[in-house]
Amino acid sequence: MSEENIEIVRAGNAAFNDGDLDAFLQVVAPDAELRDLANAPDQSGVVKGRAAIREVWTLWTEAFDEFRADVDEYIDRGDFVICSVHWLGQGKGSGMSVDTHQFDVYELREGRIVRATLGFQSKADALEAAGLPG
Repeated sequence: MSEENIEIVRAGNAAFNDGDLDAFLQVVAPDAELRDLANAPDQSGVVKGRAAIREVWTLWTEAFDEFRADVDEYIDRGDFVICSVHWLGQGKGSGMSVDTHQFDVYELREGRIVRATLGFQSKADALEAAGLPG
């Protein structure tokens, strides 16, 4: 199941980078939780459900001309996939750029992402948050 979980997260990441919200939401459980540890001050740090995730996606796409997550490494940990990610973006109005490396944790159950936590500064922090040994 672990390799299958990596493929699910990989498909979600590809859909995100392609701007295909519907394809992205297909890999997300209806009651999924999204935690963004580096969220903007005007956004909630935790949202639940596809509708709320759709709203966050919309806020991101309205704020950035280009916003993408290039995954450098997928780390298989059973029901968890930890990703080393290079987030890149260019603000529409401000021109401000986002260029950050972080670790994101995805928890999967029954072939769908049930929880995503974005924004860990180290692999050790991401593993610890998922309750996994380093």
